[in-house]
Amino acid sequence: MLARIHRMWWGDCMEPRPYFQPRPVPAWGAPLPPPVHAPMAPPQRGWHPPPIAPFPGYQAPQPPPTYRVPPQRPVYPPPVGHLPRPQARGRSHTGLIIGGASFVLVSILMLGTAVVWSVHRDFGGRHPVRATSTWQYPATSTWTSPKVTLPQPPPGPQPVYALGDNPLFRDRETGFTNAPCSTSTWPFDIPHAEAFYRDLLGCLDPEWKRLLDGLRLPWSSPGLVVAGSYVDSPCGGEDFSGSETAAFYCSANNTIYMSTVSMSPSRYGNHDGFYLAVYAHEYGHHVQELSGISSEEWNQRVAAGVDSPVGLELSRRSELQAQCFSGMFLGSRRGGTITQHELDLAWNDQYRGDEQRSKRDHGSNEHSAAWWRHGSLKNRLWECNTWLSDSSEVS
Repeated sequence: MLARIHRMWWGDCMEPRPYFQPRPVPAWGAPLPPPVHAPMAPPQRGWHPPPIAPFPGYQAPQPPPTYRVPPQRPVYPPPVGHLPRPQARGRSHTGLIIGGASFVLVSILMLGTAVVWSVHRDFGGRHPVRATSTWQYPATSTWTSPKVTLPQPPPGPQPVYALGDNPLFRDRETGFTNAPCSTSTWPFDIPHAEAFYRDLLGCLDPEWKRLLDGLRLPWSSPGLVVAGSYVDSPCGGEDFSGSETAAFYCSANNTIYMSTVSMSPSRYGNHDGFYLAVYAHEYGHHVQELSGISSEEWNQRVAAGVDSPVGLELSRRSELQAQCFSGMFLGSRRGGTITQHELDLAWNDQYRGDEQRSKRDHGSNEHSAAWWRHGSLKNRLWECNTWLSDSSEVS
């Protein structure tokens, strides 16, 4: 795979390259063929208890039927005394009528008195009581609602601690869209460099977010720090003026560190391609960190010995993969300030190997350029799987 690229390009690698259309890449705005498999919608979060009708409460007993209010007690007239028999006044029926009426009246009064007394006897001993529930809980027990254990919501995307079989490389049609990218200034001092690299971040973020979301891997935008000749970070200090380091990524705070000294317009001119290639390389390390690749690579490297032959080869595979990711991004840009001329300049500037360094931890000049160009031509993540490549291709 890489040998073919070497034969094609090494004879005149410093000459501007004709533009190669990456393997079928759609125009701006169109999805990749076929589109990245979108993640299935997660199940609705949260737990809802089944609809259960409320328990019916025990109704209080109904009060007995209301007794009719007895009629107002009559005011009894004083007893009728014995009247002397009136003297006869001739034959008359008046006395008979009056006597009969008196008898009836007295009878009625006596009957009413008997009724009133009877009612008073039956009712007078009763006292009103408050209605209570027919069920009472024992005094020694208390009722508590049943405890319901809610299921935990499904976790979001998680890193997968794997190398060659990481989900990042499983879909052979996953790559970048053909989108424009533009910058608004040049990185000639720290304030302008911050604006410049944030412009580039605005191009990289949506592309990588789309890919990682589709692969169910976590994504977050990296931090950015622009420094002059020296910078401190959680990963240690770096003197850009006296080292071979142009930029670096710190996984302790997920931040890319760029320098206006090592990457200066006085050295590289006003050309987006140079700076974007370096910045996209460091963003590639951020993707390795998010996906779980960096953690697994470091664990295996520590187990083998950080500076052992196996440990250094693991480091080279990681660096050459970031080169491939960088080439993918520049090769897929269409329009804006990333022109064909900018791509040609970046194409011929990838001899950034470790042959002159004290450690062979980045790959040779030849392989550094080869993997960058391979990513630019192929524009597919699986093509950047350096973990499955032969050792001769990552030396």
